[in-house]
Amino acid sequence: MRILQITPFYPPHVGGIEFHVEALSRKLVEAGHEVVVYTSRVPRTTKSETVHGVQVRRFAAPFLPLNNPFMPGLLPALLRNSRFDVVHTHGHFHMSSTFAVLSTVFNRRPMVLTCHGVVLEYEGWRKAVETLFNKSVGRWTLRLADRVIALTPTQADLVRGLGASQDKIVVIPGWVELPAVDSRSDGAAFREAHMLVGKKVVLYVGRLLPVKGLNYLMEAAKLAQTRPTVVIIGDEAPGYAGCLESLLQQVKRLGLEEQVRFLGRFAREDLNAAYEAADLFVLPSLGEGLPTALLEAMVHGKCVVATDVVGNRDVVRDGWSGLLVEPRNAKQLASRIDQALDDHALRERLGKRAREDVERDFSPDVVMEKILGVYDEVR
Repeated sequence: MRILQITPFYPPHVGGIEFHVEALSRKLVEAGHEVVVYTSRVPRTTKSETVHGVQVRRFAAPFLPLNNPFMPGLLPALLRNSRFDVVHTHGHFHMSSTFAVLSTVFNRRPMVLTCHGVVLEYEGWRKAVETLFNKSVGRWTLRLADRVIALTPTQADLVRGLGASQDKIVVIPGWVELPAVDSRSDGAAFREAHMLVGKKVVLYVGRLLPVKGLNYLMEAAKLAQTRPTVVIIGDEAPGYAGCLESLLQQVKRLGLEEQVRFLGRFAREDLNAAYEAADLFVLPSLGEGLPTALLEAMVHGKCVVATDVVGNRDVVRDGWSGLLVEPRNAKQLASRIDQALDDHALRERLGKRAREDVERDFSPDVVMEKILGVYDEVR
């Protein structure tokens, strides 16, 4: 098959959608298919290149409202090129998916849409924009797609509520590259390099966004009796400048300068050492799609503490493979952090089960077979 993947961002840009589309594209090429990726030129990089057999074409994005790249050249390119057997677009809220679906009105092609995150937890005017979009363009986009992939059962219910037809929805999760993770990295070297030897390390990996709830993690770090060192890996998302500065001000206000480390963005291959070095992984989000970093921490056998929200609760079973807490509840988050850091046996037990669950439910081969099945259905 000749397959077009459309995504708002693609590596070297860092994020869950990017990693999912990159891994899927590489797997498809390995299976003998021809794959082309249309994406934004954020950050500025080569306009066109072939990476691991995947043909990547990047379009200029002069505007990024709400972290949503507007690519004027995307729609004309879609209208000109109709030689694809399947078009697979990612993120119902992104304008790239709107353009993809609009192009099928003129060039009829099988269209698959994956919803990576449905609950955005916007506030104020952003919430008003989200609501208006979901009731108009978003509903139209979901209805015109031939198949809508939800990453979790909970997400499938939400997508149905937004207007997707029941007979078009299929649940297929993302996956974690287990073989790559099994090449264990040196956590001790990471600790030494970042002056973490002898400290209780709580790790967060992800973008610095309001929806990630990092301000509650800062409050929890202040309340925690174990005085953990919080290591944050990730940078600001385009369109959200000021998040880092706000967190730095909060850290200073709470007197946590010695406890919180902002390490910025890491290359993907360097993250394994960070996961290995951590005593605990924490994801304090207010909403998720399918949290890639959470799955990666679990496959490293790490005990995880996450908020009980859409996405997280589809991955973590409270008391079995991790610990869940109420969103926006810094006191409870601090209590769970203390519980896990004070009990090595608990961390080992939950981490072992977490890895077993991910290996069973998020196997790349199983997920790939399901996606190819969807492609065959819509052709």
